[in-house]
Amino acid sequence: MVRFTFVVGGGSKVRQKYDPNLQKYMSKSLQDIGFNLDNTACCAVECAETYKTQHDTDKNLKFLHVFPRVIITSGGAGGGGGAAEEAAPALSDLGSPGYLATVCEFATFQKMVQSKTQSWTQRKALMAELQERKAAFDAAEQKMMRMEPLTDEEQELYDLTSGDAIQEKLTWLSAHCKAMVENGEITMGEKQQLREQVGDKLTAAREELAAAEAENKPKKAEKLTQAITNLSARHAMIMEHTPIRHPLKHEQAIVKLRRELIPLQQLEATKGRLLTMAETKKVGAIPDLIDEIEQLENDSRAWFEDDTEFNARCDTVANAAVKLVQKSQKAAAKKKGGSGGGGGWKTAR
Repeated sequence: MVRFTFVVGGGSKVRQKYDPNLQKYMSKSLQDIGFNLDNTACCAVECAETYKTQHDTDKNLKFLHVFPRVIITSGGAGGGGGAAEEAAPALSDLGSPGYLATVCEFATFQKMVQSKTQSWTQRKALMAELQERKAAFDAAEQKMMRMEPLTDEEQELYDLTSGDAIQEKLTWLSAHCKAMVENGEITMGEKQQLREQVGDKLTAAREELAAAEAENKPKKAEKLTQAITNLSARHAMIMEHTPIRHPLKHEQAIVKLRRELIPLQQLEATKGRLLTMAETKKVGAIPDLIDEIEQLENDSRAWFEDDTEFNARCDTVANAAVKLVQKSQKAAAKKKGGSGGGGGWKTAR
């Protein structure tokens, strides 16, 4: 495995040498071509298509480490580019959540689910990925039984895992998602989604029951009656749950940084006078604070979390920080005002 390191900024002494948005631009460009931020990445093939940032305080520099997509070929020195091009499709998704979840050991998979996903929606999306991989594996097995050659991607999948291994993960994850609903570990949006799904099934089952009774099919009507009872109980259970909110992985650290950032932004927006040298120096810390917040937010993003859900969670944390700053500023102003006047009586007029 190889690593490319770029200098993208530095501390106060060397900051002027670099564009203040360089790290942001490079990170966005990497994300646009499929790279993911992983601050635990290292020079291992499993970390291909990832990048991480580092602030080396000894060197007073900021680095962006990129672990590129790699193509692993078998054989000796011969073959060159042709073999690499043939192998590329098989490894095109190396490092993706679906790929990692498919080929890893079961114990590792369980840890991945806990650390890389949070919500019921994200885990259902992971389950859909695994179901696609299971179908691809079964199709590859059928081709082998017909003595048909496998593609490079099918061969890789067949070599790295098994149908039983994927099914074991699916069975465990399905039970885990079911338990999340039963235990009320669902968000407001998920509660609404589940309520609508169960409601649609109830409507369809009642229509089928009416048709079965009209056609005088008692056995079918009995089964549908039981299904309606079960669906009604599930609907009632969902409605009883109080929605939860999944915190960001680095939420406390982000709130702390935002509480430092907000007063500086207020100071920067001061009108009617020039800032003092001391104030200008304080305001100069704003870019570093913003960069650190963005890095922590990106590292808090879960697998299969869409932009809307992720941005909403980040906004919730940002709004909470604003309220905390406002509260502390009001308390400070009140304390200052209370200590300014003298004691004694004041005559009302």
